[in-house]
Amino acid sequence: MKRYSDSLKPPHISAGFTIVELLVAIVITTIMVSLAGFGLVAMMQVNQKAASETARRTNLNRSLDFISDEIRMAKALNQPVSSLVPTPSCGTATGVLDLTMPDNSHVVYYLNDVSSCSSLWAGPATIHRVSGGNDTLLVDAIAPIATVPACSNATITGSEGFYACIDTTTNHLATLYLNGKLTDAYGKTIDSYLVSSQAVARSQ
Repeated sequence: MKRYSDSLKPPHISAGFTIVELLVAIVITTIMVSLAGFGLVAMMQVNQKAASETARRTNLNRSLDFISDEIRMAKALNQPVSSLVPTPSCGTATGVLDLTMPDNSHVVYYLNDVSSCSSLWAGPATIHRVSGGNDTLLVDAIAPIATVPACSNATITGSEGFYACIDTTTNHLATLYLNGKLTDAYGKTIDSYLVSSQAVARSQ
């Protein structure tokens, strides 16, 4: 039986969070959100770096394949004479490869040192293709090779990060070397990437 004195007691009230408990909860939540944010930013930076490296490697390989395919369509390979190498508006041009095509026209590849230029293209050098008076930039961000390739029974042409070893016996065989710098998503150089290929002029 309920006693009369029990009815005089105030009702029980559930206690809430104290200020100290709320502050501790806020601090812990802030720390957890900050750690998650730092982790997300770091992961995005890694992904951007990998994407930038992949894009650069792809560009270098595509450029090398393009030059190799054009060599196969040529009938002779030579070092370009100075008259075939254009004078760029900015930079220093070095002729690397002169392809004599079946119709006796010439396709010239040259390296342009743009390290002293304020260019939209990444330096220190770019590779260009000249045909029929049209000068086309093929790939940028070409970087010097630490060790110049050794060419046996061949004439080496080129400079910086673009070299060609042309067989002096037949003038039909060339070994190409392209060296590009790899950058992260913020343009900082992180490494270099060397690609090489051998191609034979097949047209007679």
